[in-house]
Amino acid sequence: MIFSRSMEENEQWSSLNISNYSNVSIGRAEGNILRINDDMASRNHAEIRLTSQGAVLSDCDSQNGVILNGKRVSKSIKLFDNDVIRIANTILVFSHEMVFYNNAGERSGCLSVHIHDKTVRNGFQRKTLIKDINFEADARDFILILGGSGAGKTTLINAVLGDGKANAEVLLNGQNLYENFKTMKSQIGLVPQFINLRDNDKVITTLMDIAEIKLKDFTRPEMEARIEKILSTLGVSKLKNHLIRQLSGGQKKKVSVAAQLVGFQKVFICDEPDSGLDAASRMQQMDILKDIADSGKIVMVISHEPDDAINRETGKYHFTKVLVIARSSVDNCGHLAFFGDTDTAMQYFGVTKLQDIMMEINPKHEGGKERADYYINRFKSGVQHG
Repeated sequence: MIFSRSMEENEQWSSLNISNYSNVSIGRAEGNILRINDDMASRNHAEIRLTSQGAVLSDCDSQNGVILNGKRVSKSIKLFDNDVIRIANTILVFSHEMVFYNNAGERSGCLSVHIHDKTVRNGFQRKTLIKDINFEADARDFILILGGSGAGKTTLINAVLGDGKANAEVLLNGQNLYENFKTMKSQIGLVPQFINLRDNDKVITTLMDIAEIKLKDFTRPEMEARIEKILSTLGVSKLKNHLIRQLSGGQKKKVSVAAQLVGFQKVFICDEPDSGLDAASRMQQMDILKDIADSGKIVMVISHEPDDAINRETGKYHFTKVLVIARSSVDNCGHLAFFGDTDTAMQYFGVTKLQDIMMEINPKHEGGKERADYYINRFKSGVQHG
């Protein structure tokens, strides 16, 4: 019996009897004995050698690494019955000289964050910046992060990125980011404020330039196939040979989204993408981020103008979740004061606009009502409504 915590639509499992092979090559390229249909796998990713001492698994200098029973394989390691191998989005189970494996394609993200604390040294003392931050996000979640100055918003996103590791567990599809950082760092990343689209370049040229940076292990035909798939998903395949300056504003927006989707990031994080922009540009930026989330990704954003993230036809917020960090006066560090959907957030804080949440938690010298401790304690007690 094979147990999997998540299944994708059209996912199929296959098996291979490897007893007649001395070396079983595994990878994306056609020449491999065990070929996996996984774009995040390297062309020649790993191999299993059958020796007189048993089976041995090796990483063939792959880009995204090989995970055995939850731990990264550095070079080679002996295999035992019922060992579970993970190569990018593909799971392989080794048992009695048989390998059972799935072809799941590009797997959606499921992010689980449990931050016990993030502490830094300040001279001879240690200072805790944030603590007890726990939340989960699924594919298509668009999460707004709110918090006052010094509450720990940037500390939080750096912890999720793995750039500023905390005393924490950050799990993406069940894999620990901190333990497998080299393997997983390409799946969680920052989004720049705007992609610099060069007016005199063709759409395909723009996306190929990005692919050559992000998809170093891909052949040119594979890059072209990846780009074509993304353009088709966004409904703009017919534009690939157009110059950027020939596109409408909406078409440019879709090309910007395509540029972000060329790689295989599952989580996109933005630190104040609306800073210094006019209202129209802020709304356009939020539209782009919403489209990325709708493509099956997780998007997290710190914003000072969250009420610009509105669907202009329905009047509803783009955000699916709101995460509020507030600084406690008791220990002077950031705590979770709320996590939930937008409607519940506004009921919880008694406001009609998301931006007004800041008035509730900010200190009086910043023009707020200084109720951070109240909301921190209320959230910890499990009261989220009314």
